[in-house]
Amino acid sequence: MNGAGRSFAIVPACGQSRRMGTDKLTLPWQNSTILETVIEAWLASQVDHILVVIPAQRADLRHLLAEKSIEIVPAESVPPDMKGTVQLGLAKIAETFQPNQEDFWLVAPADMPTLSPTTIDAILAQQAKFPKNILVPVCGDQRGHPALFPWKLSEGVFRLASDEGIKSLFRQNLLQEVPVSELGKDANTPQELQDLRERYER
Repeated sequence: MNGAGRSFAIVPACGQSRRMGTDKLTLPWQNSTILETVIEAWLASQVDHILVVIPAQRADLRHLLAEKSIEIVPAESVPPDMKGTVQLGLAKIAETFQPNQEDFWLVAPADMPTLSPTTIDAILAQQAKFPKNILVPVCGDQRGHPALFPWKLSEGVFRLASDEGIKSLFRQNLLQEVPVSELGKDANTPQELQDLRERYER
Protein backbone atom coordinates (compact mmCIF):
# COMPACT_ATOMS: atom_id res chain seq x y z
CA MET A 1 0.00 0.00 0.00
CA ASN A 2 1.30 3.42 -0.96
CA GLY A 3 -0.28 6.29 0.99
CA ALA A 4 -4.03 6.34 1.66
CA GLY A 5 -5.18 5.16 -1.75
CA ARG A 6 -4.77 1.83 -3.50
CA SER A 7 -2.72 1.57 -6.68
CA PHE A 8 -3.71 -0.57 -9.65
CA ALA A 9 -1.37 -1.35 -12.54
CA ILE A 10 -2.89 -2.22 -15.91
CA VAL A 11 -0.67 -4.14 -18.33
CA PRO A 12 -2.29 -4.08 -21.81
CA ALA A 13 -1.07 -7.30 -23.44
CA CYS A 14 -3.44 -7.59 -26.41
CA GLY A 15 -1.28 -5.97 -29.10
CA GLN A 16 -0.99 -7.53 -32.55
CA SER A 17 2.80 -7.01 -32.90
CA ARG A 18 2.35 -6.05 -36.56
CA ARG A 19 5.62 -4.14 -36.85
CA MET A 20 7.55 -6.90 -35.09
CA GLY A 21 6.22 -9.54 -37.47
CA THR A 22 5.82 -12.08 -34.65
CA ASP A 23 4.40 -12.21 -31.14
CA LYS A 24 6.87 -10.00 -29.32
CA LEU A 25 5.60 -10.58 -25.79
CA THR A 26 6.91 -14.15 -25.77
CA LEU A 27 10.23 -13.28 -27.37
CA PRO A 28 13.24 -13.98 -25.15
CA TRP A 29 14.70 -11.27 -22.97
CA GLN A 30 17.74 -12.20 -20.91
CA ASN A 31 16.67 -15.38 -19.06
CA SER A 32 12.96 -14.79 -19.48
CA THR A 33 10.48 -13.32 -21.96
CA ILE A 34 9.54 -9.71 -22.64
CA LEU A 35 6.14 -10.01 -20.96
CA GLU A 36 7.45 -11.86 -17.90
CA THR A 37 10.19 -9.26 -17.48
CA VAL A 38 7.62 -6.45 -17.53
CA ILE A 39 5.47 -8.26 -14.97
CA GLU A 40 8.47 -8.83 -12.71
CA ALA A 41 9.19 -5.09 -12.77
CA TRP A 42 5.67 -4.38 -11.56
CA LEU A 43 5.91 -7.11 -8.93
CA ALA A 44 9.16 -5.62 -7.64
CA SER A 45 7.53 -2.21 -7.25
CA GLN A 46 5.27 -0.88 -4.50
CA VAL A 47 2.10 -1.09 -6.59
CA ASP A 48 -0.77 -2.84 -4.81
CA HIS A 49 -2.56 -4.75 -7.58
CA ILE A 50 -1.49 -5.81 -11.08
CA LEU A 51 -3.99 -6.67 -13.80
CA VAL A 52 -2.80 -8.08 -17.12
CA VAL A 53 -5.26 -7.94 -20.01
CA ILE A 54 -4.66 -10.75 -22.52
CA PRO A 55 -6.69 -12.24 -25.39
CA ALA A 56 -8.94 -14.96 -23.95
CA GLN A 57 -7.71 -17.47 -26.53
CA ARG A 58 -4.04 -17.01 -25.60
CA ALA A 59 -3.60 -20.05 -23.37
CA ASP A 60 0.17 -19.70 -23.80
CA LEU A 61 0.16 -16.30 -22.10
CA ARG A 62 -2.10 -17.55 -19.34
CA HIS A 63 0.30 -20.44 -18.73
CA LEU A 64 3.29 -18.08 -18.80
CA LEU A 65 1.77 -15.95 -16.04
CA ALA A 66 0.05 -18.67 -14.02
CA GLU A 67 2.48 -18.63 -11.09
CA LYS A 68 2.65 -14.85 -10.73
CA SER A 69 0.77 -12.80 -8.13
CA ILE A 70 -1.34 -10.94 -10.65
CA GLU A 71 -4.89 -10.94 -11.95
CA ILE A 72 -5.41 -12.00 -15.56
CA VAL A 73 -8.22 -10.23 -17.40
CA PRO A 74 -9.27 -12.22 -20.49
CA ALA A 75 -10.45 -10.19 -23.49
CA GLU A 76 -13.08 -12.24 -25.31
CA SER A 77 -12.61 -10.10 -28.41
CA VAL A 78 -9.29 -8.37 -28.97
CA PRO A 79 -9.63 -4.58 -28.62
CA PRO A 80 -8.52 -2.55 -31.65
CA ASP A 81 -6.10 -0.41 -29.65
CA MET A 82 -4.45 0.07 -26.26
CA LYS A 83 -7.31 2.31 -25.14
CA GLY A 84 -9.78 -0.53 -25.52
CA THR A 85 -7.50 -2.86 -23.60
CA VAL A 86 -7.12 -0.34 -20.78
CA GLN A 87 -10.90 0.04 -20.67
CA LEU A 88 -11.21 -3.69 -20.00
CA GLY A 89 -8.69 -3.39 -17.17
CA LEU A 90 -10.50 -0.42 -15.66
CA ALA A 91 -13.85 -2.21 -15.86
CA LYS A 92 -12.36 -5.21 -14.04
CA ILE A 93 -10.90 -2.96 -11.33
CA ALA A 94 -14.28 -1.26 -10.85
CA GLU A 95 -16.07 -4.61 -10.63
CA THR A 96 -13.60 -6.37 -8.34
CA PHE A 97 -12.26 -3.64 -6.07
CA GLN A 98 -14.94 -0.89 -6.04
CA PRO A 99 -12.27 1.85 -6.01
CA ASN A 100 -12.88 5.22 -4.42
CA GLN A 101 -11.59 8.69 -5.23
CA GLU A 102 -8.41 8.16 -3.21
CA ASP A 103 -7.35 5.27 -5.43
CA PHE A 104 -5.36 5.55 -8.65
CA TRP A 105 -4.23 3.50 -11.63
CA LEU A 106 -1.08 3.23 -13.70
CA VAL A 107 -0.43 1.97 -17.19
CA ALA A 108 2.66 1.15 -19.23
CA PRO A 109 3.13 -0.93 -22.39
CA ALA A 110 3.54 -4.69 -22.10
CA ASP A 111 6.44 -4.63 -24.58
CA MET A 112 8.81 -2.57 -22.41
CA PRO A 113 11.35 -5.03 -20.96
CA THR A 114 13.44 -2.16 -19.59
CA LEU A 115 10.61 -0.88 -17.37
CA SER A 116 12.18 -0.17 -14.00
CA PRO A 117 10.65 -0.73 -10.55
CA THR A 118 12.62 2.33 -9.47
CA THR A 119 10.75 4.49 -11.97
CA ILE A 120 7.40 3.01 -10.94
CA ASP A 121 8.15 3.72 -7.29
CA ALA A 122 9.31 7.26 -8.09
CA ILE A 123 5.88 7.93 -9.58
CA LEU A 124 4.08 6.30 -6.66
CA ALA A 125 6.11 8.33 -4.17
CA GLN A 126 4.81 11.60 -5.64
CA GLN A 127 1.14 10.64 -5.83
CA ALA A 128 0.20 11.90 -2.36
CA LYS A 129 1.67 15.32 -3.18
CA PHE A 130 -0.34 15.61 -6.41
CA PRO A 131 -3.54 13.60 -5.81
CA LYS A 132 -5.50 15.37 -8.55
CA ASN A 133 -2.78 15.21 -11.20
CA ILE A 134 -1.71 12.78 -13.87
CA LEU A 135 1.91 11.87 -13.13
CA VAL A 136 4.45 10.92 -15.79
CA PRO A 137 8.19 10.24 -15.51
CA VAL A 138 10.50 12.55 -17.41
CA CYS A 139 14.19 12.34 -18.23
CA GLY A 140 15.60 15.43 -19.90
CA ASP A 141 12.89 16.57 -22.29
CA GLN A 142 11.46 13.07 -22.83
CA ARG A 143 8.36 11.70 -21.13
CA GLY A 144 8.01 8.01 -20.48
CA HIS A 145 6.08 5.28 -18.67
CA PRO A 146 4.24 4.46 -16.54
CA ALA A 147 1.63 7.19 -16.33
CA LEU A 148 -0.41 7.46 -13.13
CA PHE A 149 -4.03 8.64 -13.12
CA PRO A 150 -6.42 9.51 -10.27
CA TRP A 151 -9.25 6.98 -10.25
CA LYS A 152 -11.82 9.64 -11.17
CA LEU A 153 -10.16 9.94 -14.59
CA SER A 154 -11.08 6.35 -15.39
CA GLU A 155 -14.46 7.64 -16.52
CA GLY A 156 -12.72 9.92 -19.00
CA VAL A 157 -11.13 6.94 -20.75
CA PHE A 158 -14.59 5.67 -21.70
CA ARG A 159 -15.58 9.09 -23.03
CA LEU A 160 -12.65 9.42 -25.42
CA ALA A 161 -13.52 9.61 -29.10
CA SER A 162 -12.62 6.70 -31.35
CA ASP A 163 -9.58 8.54 -32.68
CA GLU A 164 -8.34 9.63 -29.23
CA GLY A 165 -5.82 7.67 -27.18
CA ILE A 166 -5.09 7.63 -23.47
CA LYS A 167 -2.61 10.49 -23.89
CA SER A 168 -5.51 12.74 -24.86
CA LEU A 169 -6.23 12.91 -21.13
CA PHE A 170 -2.92 14.73 -20.71
CA ARG A 171 -4.33 17.76 -22.51
CA GLN A 172 -7.55 17.78 -20.51
CA ASN A 173 -6.17 17.48 -16.97
CA LEU A 174 -3.41 18.67 -14.65
CA LEU A 175 -0.12 17.01 -15.55
CA GLN A 176 2.85 16.66 -13.21
CA GLU A 177 6.23 15.50 -14.50
CA VAL A 178 8.39 13.42 -12.16
CA PRO A 179 12.15 13.53 -12.91
CA VAL A 180 13.84 10.12 -13.14
CA SER A 181 17.35 9.07 -14.12
CA GLU A 182 16.33 6.82 -17.02
CA LEU A 183 13.24 5.93 -19.01
CA GLY A 184 12.29 2.45 -20.13
CA LYS A 185 12.18 1.72 -23.84
CA ASP A 186 9.68 -0.40 -25.72
CA ALA A 187 10.43 -2.61 -28.70
CA ASN A 188 8.15 -2.33 -31.73
CA THR A 189 10.42 -3.65 -34.48
CA PRO A 190 13.13 -6.32 -34.73
CA GLN A 191 15.77 -3.59 -34.99
CA GLU A 192 14.52 -1.82 -31.86
CA LEU A 193 14.60 -5.10 -29.97
CA GLN A 194 18.11 -5.84 -31.18
CA ASP A 195 19.26 -2.37 -30.13
CA LEU A 196 17.81 -2.87 -26.66
CA ARG A 197 19.44 -6.27 -26.32
CA GLU A 198 22.82 -4.86 -27.28
CA ARG A 199 22.42 -2.12 -24.68
CA TYR A 200 21.03 -4.13 -21.78
CA GLU A 201 22.26 -7.69 -22.30
CA ARG A 202 25.94 -7.04 -21.88
